[in-house]
Amino acid sequence: MGNEFVCCGFLFLLFVTLAPGNVAASHTEDDSVGLRQLPNQKQDIHSSSHMGMGMSFGMSEDDLTNPGAKVFATIKHIEVGNKMPIYFPYIHDPTTFQFLPELKTQHIPLSSDLLPELLQFFSFSLDSHQALAMEQTLKICEMEAPKGEVQGCFTSVESLVDFAQGIFGPGSQVGVVRSSLISKSTPLLQNYTVVESKEVSTGKLIACHNEPYPYAVYYCHFQLGSVNKVFLVSLTGDNGDKVDAAFLCHMDTSTWSAGHIGFRLLGLKPGESEVCHFFPAYDMVVIP
Repeated sequence: MGNEFVCCGFLFLLFVTLAPGNVAASHTEDDSVGLRQLPNQKQDIHSSSHMGMGMSFGMSEDDLTNPGAKVFATIKHIEVGNKMPIYFPYIHDPTTFQFLPELKTQHIPLSSDLLPELLQFFSFSLDSHQALAMEQTLKICEMEAPKGEVQGCFTSVESLVDFAQGIFGPGSQVGVVRSSLISKSTPLLQNYTVVESKEVSTGKLIACHNEPYPYAVYYCHFQLGSVNKVFLVSLTGDNGDKVDAAFLCHMDTSTWSAGHIGFRLLGLKPGESEVCHFFPAYDMVVIP
């Protein structure tokens, strides 16, 4: 009876906090945010954090040929005039990647133990691709941090700021660097020419990746003792479209696995060079 009460109470909380009518009015009258549509095909389930997981778990040959892996480079690659193929995904509805207010999400645990109840609320069957996407996200949020890293999953601006200030220092200013959106007509993968690049910040930087979930969930991680750099790179595609891209560089790769996808794609070894990657518009770099 006790467990049944907890289950029912949790579902009631979900209905109160995430009912579509409540979510639509969650920010301001002029800024409505709805529930996010999850992928309904297995091949559409992805996040940029999965590429980074290669440091811990290794990558298959399929990952190496995946167009989405065309994001890795080094600082020399962003010299003005250089041309390279880069993958930028198209975002149908940017509002679905915005955080909900903390009051809407703070009492909803990101727990794989509660996945059946969550699926029931969102009307996803246990064997659906949407269920698989949610399960993968919850596993990422619950996994143990790699040695020398701190990490967490965040569902509100407030919780992310608390995490960032724990790293940058109490009362620190917290900013965000993101890539601009591409248009629907822009090829997802094409050659881009570097028009301009400028360093935005150096030192303590937090990488945050949006994960597939019915509302905005960001997996953020920080490497202890690391000195990284983030650049804003202005690019022009072969089709004439322009992108201002966030470009994060990990300056010390000496502790990374030799099988990391960045090394394999760039022909590098641990500690031999920095490894950088372009961010899609739904991810962000948090800076002090």
